Amino acid sequence: MLPVIISTLDDPQDRNFIVQLYLEYEKLLFSTAWKFTSSHHDAEEIVQDSLERLIRKTSVLRQLERCTLVAYIVSTVRNTAINHLRKAGRIKLAETDIDDESETIDPQLSLDDLLILRERQQKLAATWLTIPEDDRMLLEGKYLLGLSDGELAELAGCKSNSVRMKLTRARRNALKVMLDKEVEWI
Repeated sequence: MLPVIISTLDDPQDRNFIVQLYLEYEKLLFSTAWKFTSSHHDAEEIVQDSLERLIRKTSVLRQLERCTLVAYIVSTVRNTAINHLRKAGRIKLAETDIDDESETIDPQLSLDDLLILRERQQKLAATWLTIPEDDRMLLEGKYLLGLSDGELAELAGCKSNSVRMKLTRARRNALKVMLDKEVEWI
């Protein structure tokens, strides 16, 4: 069943694009939402809110390669789910984990070092969610999704020439938040 939000699109080409995107990635949308909730109602609400956010970025989504598009969708659903659960008071900021941490952990670390690393990662994850959403999306787009300056410009709704300054400000804001919260570097 297609979400109601899709029917609000005026442009038939945009509507068709989003319908195709939804049909192709429906399982991905819901499986990502299910990682954060066991409630069918909450999962549907998270997917609906995620689609709302994705609809606003239709022009950006059209230009992304498949692998980048999948990462963008997962990131959007993940962030929407975390925000949804946090607003509902069912998740604390410190409960969110950094994904796939096992790939970056040195197997020769002592147990004490591993515990310290884990604590730092939890602080970083908690702090990351307090960074303004626009800054988070820019930083995730640049450093996690590997988007070009042109793609970031469309994502931010600005000119390509302004992206570097927006990224600089986003990095400074993130650093300020991290220093204010006394997050140590990993």
